[in-house]
Amino acid sequence: MTEPANTRGLSWGISTLGCAELSLPEICKLLREFNLRELEIRALEGRLDLPQWAADTGWSPLRATALLAQHKVKLCVAGSSFKLVGNDEKSRAEMLAFCQWADSWGARYVRAFGGGTWGQPLNEADYDQAARTVDWWQREKKIRGWQTELLLETHDGFSASSPCRELLARVKEPIGIIWDSHHTWRLGGEAPQESWSQLSPWIRHVHVKDSIAKPSGRHPYTYVLPGDGTAPLGQIVGLLTEYQFKGAVSLEWERLWHSYLPSLREAVTRLEAQPWFVTSVKAVNEHQSPVVAH
Repeated sequence: MTEPANTRGLSWGISTLGCAELSLPEICKLLREFNLRELEIRALEGRLDLPQWAADTGWSPLRATALLAQHKVKLCVAGSSFKLVGNDEKSRAEMLAFCQWADSWGARYVRAFGGGTWGQPLNEADYDQAARTVDWWQREKKIRGWQTELLLETHDGFSASSPCRELLARVKEPIGIIWDSHHTWRLGGEAPQESWSQLSPWIRHVHVKDSIAKPSGRHPYTYVLPGDGTAPLGQIVGLLTEYQFKGAVSLEWERLWHSYLPSLREAVTRLEAQPWFVTSVKAVNEHQSPVVAH
């Protein structure tokens, strides 16, 4: 536990999964319209191959960082498709190119998936490959002088605290975690307090989204607008607020993968109408004793 700091509340943003068709200037204008400052890039102009997209469209690091600075937007996470379990030489080369692009754009973090499938327990070989992959990435980071850091998302076979902690115990140098708070709750079966208590020292970034227990085309649940489902969003945001979380909190509106979802604009409008959101962006009581994520 650390002494409480004077805080200005949580720092909210969006993932471009919710507006993948937009250009970078259009996304920056959307963030500015809603007074959001954190940007998680997963796709731009309908493309996931972001290093090649940047080269094809002339978005140099200088041009991109100037635009982000103009709109006072922080590039908190660049979302790769790379997996720690099941990767090969080709995917590693693609990951290195992705990280080079992300670092040149000043991305604070690069996201990787753990891999595997939830409901099929990871075996010793899976954990061994994941740990060796993390160690490989840390070596490459030092060799290349990158500032960006690697984050593991609570996703796929790592959708609960236990497999994440098992991996962290095996690596030479720890990495941070993206807490997809929906997955640890819906798939992992964990209450928000349980996930936070197990993972908070490593949590650097948080995803929030809502759902109902109705099967959809891809999942045994259906995503809905924030506040319309059964996800304990108030508890999740309450924990982050109480402990004065210093990372970004991102509405991961997965419209790119789920076309049944309404627009990101509608989702953000609904998000900002929630009482727990309003509370989270206000100053937090200075007499609380937070666990601060660095």
